[in-house]
Amino acid sequence: MRDDVFRKQLDRRTALKAGAAGAAAIGASRHLGASAQDASPAAGSGFNVADLQVSGDVEIEYWQYEYASKTELVNTLIPEFEAANPGITIKHVNFPYDDFRQQVAAAVQAGEGPDVLNVYFGWIPAYVQQQFLQPLNAEWFPHEVIESDFFPMIAAGKVKEDYYALPTAVRTLALFCNMDHLGAAGKEPPTTWDELVDVAMATTQKDGDNFEVVGFTWDIGGQGHNWWREALIRQNGGLPTTEDNRTLQWTTAEAIEAFNYHVAFLTEHGVTQNGFETDGPTAFQNGKAALHVDGSYRVGTYTANAPDLNYKVVPLPANKDQASFASFWANTITRNAADGDKAIAAAKWIDFLASEDVMKRWTPAVGELPARSALAEDPDLLANEKVAPFIESLPFSYATFMVNEADLRQAVIDAYDNVTLAGLDPEAALQEAQDKIQAQLDEYWASLDA
Repeated sequence: MRDDVFRKQLDRRTALKAGAAGAAAIGASRHLGASAQDASPAAGSGFNVADLQVSGDVEIEYWQYEYASKTELVNTLIPEFEAANPGITIKHVNFPYDDFRQQVAAAVQAGEGPDVLNVYFGWIPAYVQQQFLQPLNAEWFPHEVIESDFFPMIAAGKVKEDYYALPTAVRTLALFCNMDHLGAAGKEPPTTWDELVDVAMATTQKDGDNFEVVGFTWDIGGQGHNWWREALIRQNGGLPTTEDNRTLQWTTAEAIEAFNYHVAFLTEHGVTQNGFETDGPTAFQNGKAALHVDGSYRVGTYTANAPDLNYKVVPLPANKDQASFASFWANTITRNAADGDKAIAAAKWIDFLASEDVMKRWTPAVGELPARSALAEDPDLLANEKVAPFIESLPFSYATFMVNEADLRQAVIDAYDNVTLAGLDPEAALQEAQDKIQAQLDEYWASLDA
């Protein structure tokens, strides 16, 4: 099933490239005042920015939050970019993560701030609503090329008809399996919903009513809400939202069945406990959990904190279909670089950061996954057996369109709590959660459509 999904995407990418290249080149040449024959995509990028030239020296500010490996790599990349693009200077500005959104908000209010902003994908809709971000120039960044060259989660960077962001790297979910516990139970890593239940039940260890090892972690506030919303619903044949991101579909039969499947690990199968060992990642790190759903970044954490942990990573178990949740930080162009030399410099900078070469260097340096589908088969990146399953999952990983990240997360957590703690009917709990977030979506789209 997974091979079929990826093969279809590769075929689609090849076909779209052939059709997009000519149209994109013509569009770029119109902007530059050159002939169509003179226009050519940037080498290795698929986009039309290589021939763009600034008229004189220009400096652009690039903001991202402080994260040591990212900061160090970008500081290495800047001189390379500047050498290849005479006249353009990059000023790299960093803030602590806890202060980052406040700094951006202050910049929005003051009409100042960065020319290129590295932003969490879930914040893009709000910044678009505030008119802080510029759409990516479709002549320079053709939609057909974006959609064919990047993994499906790129759709989260699109609002209405425009794309606003290009990621360098992404994250997705997979299943962590403690092979000592699975081996003792005579089990292999699960690949289906039924197998996941079977392995969780077989590996649970209790002393009376007390858990010694949970068969499966209960981590709704961590990745559990993402797993249900983007993975389990899709795996069960449903969609969490309509394709235009305007209407939630959390109360369809497929979504409710997926929710009940998840809840049953706690309420029916008796293989897990809320708050066990503090949280799911800690329980798995301490060897107290057999199975745990988490993101690709967790591999680095376990390598550093639990080097002797004997575990394997596999794609999320499938049902009718396969799916996973994805998240990413992406580079956007602000209204400060809306036109002129700054617009050209900003476009060339984010094109550079979204190139295959930078992505191949980013994964080993930072631990995040490449955003371009061509790299899903790169042997160097697939050599790490713990990272490879996450890369394998990228073609069927989806990011969530969010108006308010915190409220969306809390609404889903509340639905789980209302069912597991208060005994509310699942459909009623999901309807309550959906109504809250749908109201935000309606208000958001109304503001853009006005």
